[in-house]
Amino acid sequence: MFRNIKIKKHNLNKGFTLVELLVTIVIFVIITGVVLINSNKFDNTILLDNLGYDVALTIKLAQSYGVNVRESSSATFNSAYGVYFNTDASSGGSNTNFVLFNDTNSDKIYNGDIKSCPTDSLECIQKYSMQKGTHIKSLCISSNTGILDCSVTELSILFQRPRLEALIYADRQSDLKPSAEIILSSAEGAISTVVVTSAGEIYVKKQ
Repeated sequence: MFRNIKIKKHNLNKGFTLVELLVTIVIFVIITGVVLINSNKFDNTILLDNLGYDVALTIKLAQSYGVNVRESSSATFNSAYGVYFNTDASSGGSNTNFVLFNDTNSDKIYNGDIKSCPTDSLECIQKYSMQKGTHIKSLCISSNTGILDCSVTELSILFQRPRLEALIYADRQSDLKPSAEIILSSAEGAISTVVVTSAGEIYVKKQ
């Protein structure tokens, strides 16, 4: 009358083997490494993009000060405002800093040590510092024939009323340049370029 009912026993002791556990850990480590590497590259790209726009906006700020007649530290209203770059460390420069300055003595260049700004010079308005390996790779100016010279170590971009255009000077030379390029680099070698023309155009060019 009663049938024999066989109860299937499950092996409750079955689990991961050591090999399976090791394979799982290795896969997890690989995935985590890929995510971290890509995240770091993304962060550095964003940092470089922000730096390019910061440089461009600083030049635009100098343009605004120069054209709109901002009072200088010497209580005058006719001096030029500009942004100064110097990548030659032997002459007080730095490829990780640049300066927004007021050209109080009208010599078309910032007078002072970039690294010590603003304590060493009344011309200094603000010093900007680059972070996490970003730096100025090179400074370039164009000639009237359109040839680009990237051997420049000093670059001044100034604005002075009543002129709306940019006054571009390189390496303490007195002749005006048609355009300038500030080439910025990340620690990984990615490039972003800020372009300024004598007509007053300022824009960021990515490569």
